[in-house]
Amino acid sequence: MNLLRGFTPILGAVLGVLLLAPAFAANDTNYIYLALGDSIAFGLNPNLLPTNPSQPLPSPSQFVGYPQVVAEAENWYKSNRFVNASCPGETSGSFYIPGAPDYGCHSPGPQGQPPFKTWIGLHTNYSGTQLEFAVSQLSANKHIQVVTLGIGDNDALLVLASCSTNPDPNCVQEQLPGMLSTYGQNLTQILTAIRANFNGTLILALTYSPSPSLNSLAQALNATTTAVGSNFGARYADGYSAFQLASALFQGDPCKAGLLIRLNASTCDIHPSPIGQDLLAATVELAMARIP
Repeated sequence: MNLLRGFTPILGAVLGVLLLAPAFAANDTNYIYLALGDSIAFGLNPNLLPTNPSQPLPSPSQFVGYPQVVAEAENWYKSNRFVNASCPGETSGSFYIPGAPDYGCHSPGPQGQPPFKTWIGLHTNYSGTQLEFAVSQLSANKHIQVVTLGIGDNDALLVLASCSTNPDPNCVQEQLPGMLSTYGQNLTQILTAIRANFNGTLILALTYSPSPSLNSLAQALNATTTAVGSNFGARYADGYSAFQLASALFQGDPCKAGLLIRLNASTCDIHPSPIGQDLLAATVELAMARIP
């Protein structure tokens, strides 16, 4: 991987400065960075997914998310000092409750794809919920110093999917308070379990907005994340502000700014491009370098 993949000069310079921050000390036989989350942390790229059953399945290693970029920058990648347990489609509920609604991790995906965990597979194989895996690792490996968690995007996507066929123009606004309340409760349960086994650097990834029309939704989700995280000594990787800044010269459109995966000449997916993942990694680096 090349950390500065096509970065614009300004953003590349910012990232270069951030990466001068000293790395955490590591044990040679125990990893020290645990990444948790959904498709953003996994590095999902829809262009790599097969479009018919005759095509071969991609390997999980072909998907590169911001945790891998951070690990490479900190010299944790080749020495196997990090683990990425993220699962595309994971919601805050399915993260710790077996059978809870999700968006394609444990159940069929939005286009009818098989559950990602058993179809393509994850960067790290485990049974049970992602929280069960995290707690097992945190309780057994006291060398872990950094945990990143990016969750909640799929909670919002379930609302958008539900409202996509609803003729009520206020559907999203009507469902939003309930979704945010449930997300806040789920995040509290998740962070309580993590903090019961971990006193190190906990970084919550704030969601970026893939479209100006979704800015207010992203802001509402991030407000809940920061409100809950403040009770657990969390730091924040501010992907929202980073994407807004990087898109400022492109009418606030992250697709035009090259931060999202392009599907064709005029359309982007909602997932970060390699440049977008690099930018998210920079926000994690900044959060790690921040003085508590």
